[in-house]
Amino acid sequence: MNKKIKYDECFIAFLDILGVKNLVKDFDTKPELLQDIIKVLKLNRAFTDANGKETSNGILDIRSWFFSDSFVFLMEAEPINLSHLFLVIRYLQDKLWENGYCLRGAVTKGKMYYPKKYENILLGQGMIDVYKLESEIAIYPRIVVDEELYKYIDIQNVDAYPFGESGKLKEFIKKDYDGIFFVDLLNEKILRMQEEKNKKSNNNRFSIRWDPNNQSNFKKIKDSVEKTIKTNIENSDTKIKQKYEWLNSYLNKAKNNE
Repeated sequence: MNKKIKYDECFIAFLDILGVKNLVKDFDTKPELLQDIIKVLKLNRAFTDANGKETSNGILDIRSWFFSDSFVFLMEAEPINLSHLFLVIRYLQDKLWENGYCLRGAVTKGKMYYPKKYENILLGQGMIDVYKLESEIAIYPRIVVDEELYKYIDIQNVDAYPFGESGKLKEFIKKDYDGIFFVDLLNEKILRMQEEKNKKSNNNRFSIRWDPNNQSNFKKIKDSVEKTIKTNIENSDTKIKQKYEWLNSYLNKAKNNE
């Protein structure tokens, strides 16, 4: 194989916005729905248009795509990258919750062609695996963590920061009733501050920033989740109803753990 081509272990996240497919049929008669969805999808432009993630320890390389109602993030398989990838996922889900939408998705580790910047190519076993996890295993509005990736996080003793205030990343992953690991996005120890922003530098790099003196944004996020549940939990479609019943149960457990 050509040495210039990078086909190696990567972390890959595949995320899908729940409910968009059911709204598409109403775009002709309800243009405000289309406008709302486009607003939500544009959240990812801050990532796809960027030339890496700026951190206090230097620049992290990240690739991002979005198409229709789906997002893909790709990073090289270095332990330090995982907590930053989880931070990006958390930031995106928080913004979607504030707009009344939920993510369903998966994160795994697998072989991928690592494209050059702005090269629109997604190719590798990792993409096949993560898509299968999202479409067949996730089911509910949760971000599934592949079991082998969870073991990797445990063995590598990956730090939680900047996704969490402190501790290890594995402490922010829960095991669900069906034995599936998922990102505990309603954990009160996650770093999510009021007035946080995704800013771009002069070098076209993004950075999720917040003032450490600000209050936690956790209450606002919980309120947004509760409002989203109330809007959808009485849906006549049984499958949709079950998804929000799961989210309601998860939210109640999170409240009990405070």
